[in-house]
Amino acid sequence: MASQKKKPLGAFINLGGVPVDLTSGMIEAITNPPPGFTSRHTFCVTDVRQRIRSTKWFVHCGKPLSLDLTMPVHQTGNWNDAVRHCKSPEWEFAELEAQNQLTLWLHNNQPEEYEHWNQLVEEHKNNFLTPLLQQTIAPIQVRMDLPSCVIDSVSWDLLGALMENSYLSTGHRAYFFLELLQVYEAGHFPCGWEGGWPEGRLVVY
Repeated sequence: MASQKKKPLGAFINLGGVPVDLTSGMIEAITNPPPGFTSRHTFCVTDVRQRIRSTKWFVHCGKPLSLDLTMPVHQTGNWNDAVRHCKSPEWEFAELEAQNQLTLWLHNNQPEEYEHWNQLVEEHKNNFLTPLLQQTIAPIQVRMDLPSCVIDSVSWDLLGALMENSYLSTGHRAYFFLELLQVYEAGHFPCGWEGGWPEGRLVVY
């Protein structure tokens, strides 16, 4: 079973379910959200679970990526570099900020829909994601002798895509994880971030 992302350090309170760090000025983010990732694509609701089931994991790692993504992409050449990026604080920060972008938008614009957040997370994890990871990604991890950060990152990204898709009807424009899903579907591994969020570029193996 994949482990959870480490919680960032800080003095936290919950405002409407959103963790707010009292030591970092994040209270301002609730009332005046900072600029986040802005996709130049439009996404419609799709069967993301079936898309994930059909994904051929990592089969094109190391080959050129041919996708029209919003963010610039830097391709790394081997698993050692991919794992190094996957373990980096820059990647963890980017993934957390991408999720926060959706939760903050829901908190401020669709509070009634946001009340179902935890229920949706548990449904996606317990009824789909955890069994899928155990049956498909975990065996690949063992066979290729990959560290746990790989399956943790995959789990976080897939849950992010499922949540973004679940809330598309609310009108949000937080599409970061839906773009990452396309990278996985193309047989690659989105493994890191270079630069300051939301600027910078995605690292892909």
